[in-house]
Amino acid sequence: MVEAVLESACRAAGLDRSSVESVRPIGGGCINNALKMCTAGGSFCLKWNAGAGRDFFRMEAEGLSALADSGAVEVPRVIAVGGDGDEAPWLLLEWIEEARATGDTWAQLGHRLARLHRTRQGRSIPVGHAPGFGWHGDNVIGSLPQPNRWTDDWAEFWTELRILPLARELGGDGTLSRSRLALVERAAARMSDLLAPAATADGPSLLHGDLWSGNVLFGRRQTVPDADPLPFLIDPAVYVGHREVDLAMCRLFGGFPARFRNAYEAVWPLLPDHERRLPAYQLYPLLVHARLFGGGYAAAVARAAQAVLG
Repeated sequence: MVEAVLESACRAAGLDRSSVESVRPIGGGCINNALKMCTAGGSFCLKWNAGAGRDFFRMEAEGLSALADSGAVEVPRVIAVGGDGDEAPWLLLEWIEEARATGDTWAQLGHRLARLHRTRQGRSIPVGHAPGFGWHGDNVIGSLPQPNRWTDDWAEFWTELRILPLARELGGDGTLSRSRLALVERAAARMSDLLAPAATADGPSLLHGDLWSGNVLFGRRQTVPDADPLPFLIDPAVYVGHREVDLAMCRLFGGFPARFRNAYEAVWPLLPDHERRLPAYQLYPLLVHARLFGGGYAAAVARAAQAVLG
């Protein structure tokens, strides 16, 4: 299968298979296979997943393009995406040469993310669409379907498309006990009063959607090997939402350093009561992790729901 994916990727990128000098497996996260493909004309990152749907990498490529279109953040350039006739879905990306993260590069990320969040409408959003929350198609977070639709009611979007579907699925399979599911449902009933005023004050923002430390890559493009390292965003789950979603996830799973947060707020300060909304926004990624990795996250889901209730 690897050889078939390699041949297809080379063909789509206009490369001769014989120009590939070496391939080396690299980490593809918990979901995908990945390798570094070195050619006479440069290196590439090739990802594939035989178990993914045909649109899986198309949605990732669309998310990367939307982030790139904002002009605010750096992402690896999309070279090519697999087609329906391929043996397995794949995505070919520009290779980013990794570098050590520093306080300055974390600060750059904070500045750039604030600029991204100032982006209300990119080229990937239908022209003329009224300001609102959502996306023009469903996509994925990790390997899970992520439903989207346009709405002017942010709290409804967060409750009906993010929290309750996953919570009820986890309740149905026993990952969440009946009491924990009821706790999440009570928290969901509070979302309108809790989230709507801040979302209205801040307005819609283009979100990365899955912003944790594993989805930030510090490095340089091959075309500028002597340049200072930059922060690159990878593996997005984009949509238009409230900016605090990205910032809440940044504080999970290891978190980001203080230089990042300070730099973000130097560009766009958070509203004074943002800490009150933090558990409501962390509830979704915790539910995602419970669905992907099992019941060990159920207690964290319950703690976040309880924090929403106060």
